[in-house]
Amino acid sequence: DPGGCRGFFGCTRKGAEPGDVKYTHVIWDIDNTVLDTEEELLSSLSDTLKEKYGIERSEEELWFAMVMSARETVRCLGVPEGEKLWLCWNRRKRNYQEKVTVFSGVEEALIRLRGAGVHLGIITARTQEEYRQDFITLGLERYFETVLCADSTQRQKPDAEPVDRYRALTGVEKGEILMVGDSASDMQCCRAAGICGGLALWGKKGDLSVPADYHFSTPAAVATAVLESEG
Repeated sequence: DPGGCRGFFGCTRKGAEPGDVKYTHVIWDIDNTVLDTEEELLSSLSDTLKEKYGIERSEEELWFAMVMSARETVRCLGVPEGEKLWLCWNRRKRNYQEKVTVFSGVEEALIRLRGAGVHLGIITARTQEEYRQDFITLGLERYFETVLCADSTQRQKPDAEPVDRYRALTGVEKGEILMVGDSASDMQCCRAAGICGGLALWGKKGDLSVPADYHFSTPAAVATAVLESEG
């Protein structure tokens, strides 16, 4: 599917209408927003750098990898044979897969939003393979109708293209969308695409100084903001 992974194939459920809720579509980031993947991503990257290149980097020094695609991270590291590093890193992630957890309150918020007819989507820096590795394993794909991965578009966040692609797939107007993510890159994408953005502060390194339409301290606060009727 050139548009990315699609959940709820052929779904015909009636969604919320504008006015029933504040936003009819909520798009979520994955890493450090829906899933706590810090140990999986950073420990595996640190292990790989040490094993392949003898480079020692702390998880703090590698934190930028939490907000980039794996290929972008490898390019930023500037190591030789980057493709081999990328492949080795992906294999290493499997050693930490059992450490990946859903943030407390996220699933409850998803259930509440779905119950109100709100359409849920994903825009992530993960590739489709990486998305399947953790997200589907944890059974979360059943909540989401439209999923766009790093290999679904030519450009990724902070560019507006993933949101533009989402809108092309769903036919939703800009004013009906809220996107929730943990990074400045997520919020820059929202501004570029002309949609509202909510910064998720419940993960590590939540930064109130990042400009956003909303700053959410809990997943429950997302559901509350969305379900607040404008009427």
